[in-house]
Order: sequence, then C-alpha cells, then structure tokens
Amino acid sequence: MKFGVFLFTILALTRCSSESPKRENIREGFITTNAAYSWGWEKNVIVKNIENSCKILAITDERGKVLYQQPINRTFSDHHYWLCYVDNKENLYYYNSDYGEAKALIWNAELKKYDEKNFCFISINLPEKFRNELKNNATLSGCLSLK
Repeated sequence: MKFGVFLFTILALTRCSSESPKRENIREGFITTNAAYSWGWEKNVIVKNIENSCKILAITDERGKVLYQQPINRTFSDHHYWLCYVDNKENLYYYNSDYGEAKALIWNAELKKYDEKNFCFISINLPEKFRNELKNNATLSGCLSLK
C-alpha cells in the first residue's frame, strides 16, 4: 500500500506534460502559483495541478527525495482560499480553507525530516507576514498562534 501511494505521488508530481514546469528561486516569502521553487541550498518546493483546479504541494531534497507531501485528499483549490509561506530557516507554513488546515512544517535537522504541527492547536511563533495575511483574510477564530 505504501509503495502504491509513493508511486502515485511521484507520478502526480512528475507526470508528463506539454508545458515545462515554471522554475523559481525563493529564499523567504509567499508561494502563490504552480512552480518548482528552488529553496535554500538543498530543497525544492513543488506546487502543481493534479486535476481540474486541485493543487498539491511537496517538498523534496536536491535529489528529488520527497521530504513532505500534502495529503492527496486535502489539496489546495483555485476556488478556495489557501496561503503558503516559506521562511529562511527551511520551515513552511500553510493554511487551506477547504479543510481548515493550519500547518507548520518545522525542519528537524537532526532527524532530517519535517515535524508537522497544527498552528491553531499549538501556539507557535508564525512569520509576521504570514500571520498578518491570515489575520486579514482568514476566519480563524480561536487559532492559538494568531492571538
């Protein structure tokens, strides 16, 4: 089963297309469009349409190993509000209004993996620009990290 999910992930992220993926460099800031973003020294953030208006997000290392993939049944949509932000410490934050997901992906350098936290259930220090954007555009009453 795990192999099947892994294979689907790889195919979804790398499926053949007549258009080449847009490449961007990002150090810190918002991710708003489909592209393969070179991030920091060794990571890539990929945002790609998988069907209709559904978008999936993944983080890979320089060799293409998937370090994090957004759940396939909780994708972003062009029809709903979503927000994604990367900081210069290799952490990624996103909010998906479709499912009320408030995720902080915190890089654990010792274990070489991302720790996933719900920033509305646990109070963490969000990047100021991301925090302000959420306060202005999302209805997250009771979110601990926005208080």
